[in-house]
Amino acid sequence: MQPEARGGAGADKAPLASALRALLDARDVDGAMALCRDRLAARPDDAEAHRHLGLLHAAAGARGPALQAAMRACELAPDDARAWSDLGRVYALLGDLEDAARCFAEAVAIDVRFADGWHNLGTALRKLGRREAAFAALKNALLIDPKRAETYLSLGNLLVATGQYEDALECFERAARHDPGMARARSRLARQMSERGKVRRAERLFRQSLGLDPDHIEGWLGLGRTLEDLGEAEGARSAYANVLRRRPGHALALGHLLGLLGDADEADAEARGWIDRAWAALQQPAVADEAKALIGYGLAKRHDRLGEPERAAEAGLAANAARRRAAGPLDRQRLAARVDRLIETYTEDFFARRRRYGLGTDQPVFIVGLPRSGTTLTEQILAAHPRLHGAGELPDLGRAAMRTMTGDDDEPWQAALKVDEPQSRALAAQYLRALRDGAPKKRLRISDKSPLNFFQLALAAVLFPNARVVHCTRDIRDNALSVWMENFNAEQAWSTDFDDTAFYVAQYRRLMRHWADALPLRTLTMRYEETVADLEGQARRLIAFLGASWDRRCLEFHRSGRAVQTPSRWQVRQPIYARSVGRWRAYAPHLPRLEAAFMEPGAASGQPG
Repeated sequence: MQPEARGGAGADKAPLASALRALLDARDVDGAMALCRDRLAARPDDAEAHRHLGLLHAAAGARGPALQAAMRACELAPDDARAWSDLGRVYALLGDLEDAARCFAEAVAIDVRFADGWHNLGTALRKLGRREAAFAALKNALLIDPKRAETYLSLGNLLVATGQYEDALECFERAARHDPGMARARSRLARQMSERGKVRRAERLFRQSLGLDPDHIEGWLGLGRTLEDLGEAEGARSAYANVLRRRPGHALALGHLLGLLGDADEADAEARGWIDRAWAALQQPAVADEAKALIGYGLAKRHDRLGEPERAAEAGLAANAARRRAAGPLDRQRLAARVDRLIETYTEDFFARRRRYGLGTDQPVFIVGLPRSGTTLTEQILAAHPRLHGAGELPDLGRAAMRTMTGDDDEPWQAALKVDEPQSRALAAQYLRALRDGAPKKRLRISDKSPLNFFQLALAAVLFPNARVVHCTRDIRDNALSVWMENFNAEQAWSTDFDDTAFYVAQYRRLMRHWADALPLRTLTMRYEETVADLEGQARRLIAFLGASWDRRCLEFHRSGRAVQTPSRWQVRQPIYARSVGRWRAYAPHLPRLEAAFMEPGAASGQPG
């Protein structure tokens, strides 16, 4: 339940609210229920007691008693904004957001200075997707009470949803400042810091949130993922274990933890219990598909690392089938049409007419390719050079594309087409600030390692006509297997099925062939297998392409202490090895479509690798 009203609508005249708060702080829900019932036994028409009793029932999931009590409070006190607001809170707890918003609107109509009512209305409208109205309501709450940490938190979440990340960050910072004891504000701020590559600061904030609330699940989960990014496996395992001890069925924590367990954990009773529980969950119809996917991917990684391809394939099949049921298959027609439009629109002539657009700097380097094709390894080699910097996977080129969309029919692929010359410079300056954020001064080149930016290379060329592109490739069977075993988001529907992956690869290759002919940017292709076979030769080739003098530290990339926020975080912290080359062969008997999908006519140009 949310805090009692603080702004407008008066304060509780009897000490009931403070007594209930003390009982709930002590986790004595039964005592709180009894206190409300005792009050109503003595004063059956006490609206305040009915309000609180309704919220207690709603928190326990007792729909009938909750609504009965909350509605009775409104009947007894029809002009009390708190009664209507608490009825709205009951509806919200029961999942009825439309009814909740209606009650919150009634509350602020009764008392326009009721800050809690505006806050609750804004939060409900945000969840309903009515963003403009939600903005207005939350801003009203802050005009009445400028120190409402909960409202800053809700407004920050809304700003994230609308892509206004800097404003969201400011909201999270204000929430933490106005309520230093609010663990959620610090963990949300930490998550935003992590997404901006400020991993050490994120770690500190997650730890602070846990110092405020040791049972804060979001804090433990965020800390675990941050420690993984920093290469601290034992700390990450401990964080995920803390989630599971508090919430044993937490699928995301279990999936991450399974990926970190090794041989020695077979003898650990707690770890063995997690492994057994994970396999059992994959067989249970009652377990949600998303949970099965998260757990299955974790098991697949574990057994792959232990050299058990049959078990890894079994877990991977369960994970991908579950993700596919939840997310659906690849929309092949839409993808092919998108690539058609890109090829038809972005010709050599298109770029020639816009050669004066954007900014002239040659600092940006776009590392692209399929996920798991060696992009992280390439950036690690680059980033080990003292004059170069790896910024990681930045979302900012995609965000720049989204800023060009002005109508309902606009699509991100049209960004380079829609931008005019002044806007190209403004977008380039915004992107450049994000690229340089956190980078040491005077770096010759800075890389953005977002693999799927190959869809946005037209925009990259319009914003930065002197930028460089590094295109990473890998034997498609090894590449497809690595993608198939990874927990990608539901938007990457192509990754759950080898036939869909083959179709996606064919379209990706078709587009990259077009960019090779039409794109005015200097491009270098790095093949994973060649880098593994000849690290120094390929590293020298990469550094020369980037215009820097050779530095042997590039061969010691695995010693770097930089955060790595990709699935390859563990591999690139080891010296280069060849065991990932040809790995698909061990899986071929257990995954027959792995090879066949890429050998059939029309699939990925009909050639593997």
